[in-house]
Amino acid sequence: MPVYIFTSFDDPSATTGTFGNAVNDTGQIVGNITNSGSQHGFLLSGGTYTAIDDPAATTQTAAQGINDAGQIVGWYTDNSGNHGFLLSSGTYTPLDDPSATAGTTLAFGINDLGQVVGQYSNNTGNHSFLYSGGTYTTIDDPLATNGTFAFGINDSGQIVGAYFDASGGHGFLRSSNGTFTTLNDPLATSTFAEGINDAGQIVGYYRDASGQAHAFLYSGGAYTTLDDPSATNGTFGNGINDGGQIVGYYQNATGTGHHGFLAIVVNPPPPAGTTAVMIMSNPSDGTYEIYNVGGNAILAAYELGQVGTPWTFAALGNFQAGDSSDMLLRNSSTGAFQAYYISNNNITGSASVGTVGLDWNFAGTGNFDGASSLSELLLRNAGSGSFELYHVVGGGILSGNAVAPIGNNFTVKGFGNFSNSPTTQMMMQDNTHDASAGQLELYTYNPSIGFFSGQNVGVVGDNLNFIGSASLLGNGATQMIMQQNNGTFWLYTYNPDINALSGIAVGAVGSNFHVVGFGPLGTAGQDEMLMQDAAGNFEVYQYNASLNAFVGNSMGAVGAPWVLDGIAANSPSNAGASNAQLVQAMAGFGGGSGAGESLNTAPLSTDTSQQPLLTIPQHA
Repeated sequence: MPVYIFTSFDDPSATTGTFGNAVNDTGQIVGNITNSGSQHGFLLSGGTYTAIDDPAATTQTAAQGINDAGQIVGWYTDNSGNHGFLLSSGTYTPLDDPSATAGTTLAFGINDLGQVVGQYSNNTGNHSFLYSGGTYTTIDDPLATNGTFAFGINDSGQIVGAYFDASGGHGFLRSSNGTFTTLNDPLATSTFAEGINDAGQIVGYYRDASGQAHAFLYSGGAYTTLDDPSATNGTFGNGINDGGQIVGYYQNATGTGHHGFLAIVVNPPPPAGTTAVMIMSNPSDGTYEIYNVGGNAILAAYELGQVGTPWTFAALGNFQAGDSSDMLLRNSSTGAFQAYYISNNNITGSASVGTVGLDWNFAGTGNFDGASSLSELLLRNAGSGSFELYHVVGGGILSGNAVAPIGNNFTVKGFGNFSNSPTTQMMMQDNTHDASAGQLELYTYNPSIGFFSGQNVGVVGDNLNFIGSASLLGNGATQMIMQQNNGTFWLYTYNPDINALSGIAVGAVGSNFHVVGFGPLGTAGQDEMLMQDAAGNFEVYQYNASLNAFVGNSMGAVGAPWVLDGIAANSPSNAGASNAQLVQAMAGFGGGSGAGESLNTAPLSTDTSQQPLLTIPQHA
């Protein structure tokens, strides 16, 4: 059962009630207050309440929705009735659906694209509308007989609300393609869907057989009841942001009777001895989990939250000052990138970091030019093989520049500090089947010319498959791990003084186990190799120089359908430094075009043997 922390808030100018209606990703909350028979909107930002009163209003204003740009929508009442409004940069703009009877338009939700949803009435009943690009589109649930009400919209254009038929009220989800799905909480006699975030998580409230109201969260196909512990006469969920924060109000007999609430999930921080974190996901529903690892054991595991299934894992990195385990996801339909900031086992925020055409494939992240405090993105064109380098600063991709016109006969194999470089380097290998097959080239970004410069560093036989790159010796440099066709592992080190590779055989592991990642799973500062079998059992292998071999230990199991996406060093001090200790969604695992592909092919088993999974859903 998820555990939420509820915090009450009351506008000091309210005399009979405070109602929380929506929260954006920066934590700004809008809502309404009531006093002396009138109603006023408010904005709660940074602990300060600001009144929202449309200047055209004569009796009341209600603030219903807010997006990440701070644009606010709601409705006001004048002598002719109710009208929607948009408040942007201090200017109020009325919103009146042209299909509405005069004075019957209400605006309830707004997304980051400026699209607005709401409700209007005319002589045929109550209808919803979508206002986009200056055009109003009527939305009616096909099952409705007594009206449709749209309350929330996310950036994908998914709309939630409620419709009424002879049996009462039902929630609905309208997908971006116009398909309606009915939402009925199994404990409800009536259900009202009020808000939706970009992960597709939905909040609202339902009434039970006694008429009592309860807030709910609908995530991953499951309904979770959320009752504020201070409530005695009902809890109402109204809004949810991309960080999983939920806003609404509850009713009791104290003070004004109605009080706003903000509900959040806070996972405990990593326990002592944690040297690495692992990110795992359920590809069927986009749910993510975080595992704390140290001493070659899983110490704790928590649910991070859910992201819509069009989004696929790209990398772990430092996309906001702090931990190096921030997640970067990419929308497989649009090419958009989204960063999820992770600190102390919690997603602390989310930001769009731009869109790049789908003809550009994600290659990896790193500190390539030495000038950025945040991880940079390297993308490769599927047709030409050329690369572009993108800088992520302050939650936005500022620019993308061509940095290397490398032909498609070379495949990215790994990233790291191969030659005592202060910046991240890229290792590539010739994938042709002629005399040059197996040739490795090391590319380093040269800021003076704004391009990657490459040099031939040797040839590896085609009987060796490139497995990955990691700091297995604990000396700060990156080594390459390869595996012979007979199963024997080889450890290759690049010597920049003589511009050559040297490889040594380091033993074999049973063929039932395969590599799924690298990271400091045992001790800080030295990477180990993580493997698993078809049953989902993890084994972690540390390179022992005195034995010239990998020494393995069991590390529990995690059940299907969970797959490992990446591993990052736990220490925040590593953030912004060399990415040698970060296992990212990069090329080099099993010879694919990226570790994101090969890591996502391994089903894991049912549970951690060290500690049960704490299922505490929160959005990412």
